[in-house]
Amino acid sequence: MRRFFVDKADKSETKLSGAEYKHLAEVLRARVGDKIILCPNDGRDYVYAIKALDKTSATLEYLYDYPNETECALDLTVYPALLKGDKTELVVQKLTELGVKNIRPFISEFTVQKSEKSDRLQRAAHEAAKQCGRAIIPSIDKPQTFDKILPQLGDFDNVVFAYEGTYADGKRIDEVIRGDEKSVALIVGPEGGFSEKEVLALTDSGYMPVTLGKRILRAETASIAGSAVIMFLTGEWK
Repeated sequence: MRRFFVDKADKSETKLSGAEYKHLAEVLRARVGDKIILCPNDGRDYVYAIKALDKTSATLEYLYDYPNETECALDLTVYPALLKGDKTELVVQKLTELGVKNIRPFISEFTVQKSEKSDRLQRAAHEAAKQCGRAIIPSIDKPQTFDKILPQLGDFDNVVFAYEGTYADGKRIDEVIRGDEKSVALIVGPEGGFSEKEVLALTDSGYMPVTLGKRILRAETASIAGSAVIMFLTGEWK
């Protein structure tokens, strides 16, 4: 069944309108009697049957609801530095597929692209959540400066940042992630990497640089690969 994200899902007859209705009627060519899922971002899937279709909305009959099993128990928040072109959009798409809860882009000292349209990133997360069967679209913050993210990091059970400068003597990510964390933050720099000042700010705050292997990964690859490894190490790929 196709899924559609809505503000709320009543356990009664309801209407689907706006952009989600256009996708249902004009792209998917849905018919009366078809079943669909509404997702109000509460972790549950609500199943409805299409009762009627008109030019602006669909009338839906509530059937049943159940907990969505795709959401991760781990609260993984990724801080990816803004990247050139559409690479940040790619990162958001793939992190959504991996089950990341929060995505908080930031502007590093070596960031080339200093801004990003938030609606593009929201749209990428929205479409990816539909495709991979999630019940919750990850929250995506507006890009913030590096110094603004440091005070946020104390809220997590564990914080790591990918740093290619540690590949020879740094700890592997599996040596730092314990596996019993409830919340983890992963920080990944831009194409030019972190500045020395930023590395010192993170390490002086007690946060651990980790290597993602012997090869230096592109920034977009590091966010995706690092998140996947963390999900595996915390038991989310069982």
